Amino acid sequence: MPARLSVPMFCAILGAAGAPTARAEVLAVITSDGRCTLREAADGTLTATAAVLGADAHELHAFARRLLADAAAMRMAAARERVPAFGDWAYGWVQSYVTSYRVLSHGAIGAAQSLAGRGEWPRLSTIADEMAAPVREEFRSRVLAPSLEGGGFEADLGHVGHVLDGAWRRRLDGASAVLSALPGPSVATGSGGTPSTILVDFRAAAAQLTPTILASTTADPLSLVAQEGADSATVFMRSIRPMAARLGAVVMRIGEVGSIVTAGGAFGFALGGTPGTAIGIAGGVSASWAIDWVFNRVDASMNRVAFEAQALEAITRAELRMAEAGTAAAASALAARMLALVPGAGGCP
Repeated sequence: MPARLSVPMFCAILGAAGAPTARAEVLAVITSDGRCTLREAADGTLTATAAVLGADAHELHAFARRLLADAAAMRMAAARERVPAFGDWAYGWVQSYVTSYRVLSHGAIGAAQSLAGRGEWPRLSTIADEMAAPVREEFRSRVLAPSLEGGGFEADLGHVGHVLDGAWRRRLDGASAVLSALPGPSVATGSGGTPSTILVDFRAAAAQLTPTILASTTADPLSLVAQEGADSATVFMRSIRPMAARLGAVVMRIGEVGSIVTAGGAFGFALGGTPGTAIGIAGGVSASWAIDWVFNRVDASMNRVAFEAQALEAITRAELRMAEAGTAAAASALAARMLALVPGAGGCP
């Protein structure tokens, strides 16, 4: 936890408050609990106070970054544990065929829609993105969604906001205590007469950070992942690359299974007439499936490790994006509280 702002630290920065000065500042100090007092301070007091609180805000921003990075890592640890099961889904013999047909249909539909809408052949990158959609959707639903849905991400932000609220309030209370301890204004200060009163509103700066952080961060963490591209075609076209073998198997089945079955049927007819034809066709179908099963096993042994590595890369990018979004929200909230401390003309209500 960052160190609390101490009164001696302020005193060192402000210097001897009672030392003679050519000009003084009369401050209307509103504390976080709403009390307002008039105090006289040496020239430059507010500048020094703002500098110290600015350093505090920077420190709390770094603290929030660490907290959110840890929270995102814990949140995505469960997603990493689901990657092997995702590999099982991708390389299952039957499921891989289903996925292959889905990939082909998405690519064909995307190309047809582009031709119908613009009258031109779509770019390869567009077709690739359409073909990546089935794998991307399954990754989101099977791996990311269980870790991110159910309000867990929002709960993490709320916890960090609560910690920041307490730390920031203590910093403000320390600063306002130092200013409130200064002497009251004299009737006149030097030859310049009575200076105008400067309002310093610690109450406005003490407004809770948590609601601002939650309001400025999307409630759907999966949309954060999509914004960063952690589940986009950039990653998943490489994830589809091992699926090329499955696509090849589809083409092989379309192009060769007919000849295998026909040859089996003809061979069976030559041996046993009509019953032999049925046996030959069944044998041809079995042979085509057996060849494809071997193809699937070889494909898995060669490419599954790379496939799962791409899934882990997507999770890492999602984790970074979540932490960055929360950190940006915390930084924005702290900056708004610092703006509330900008002094203006005015006195106690």
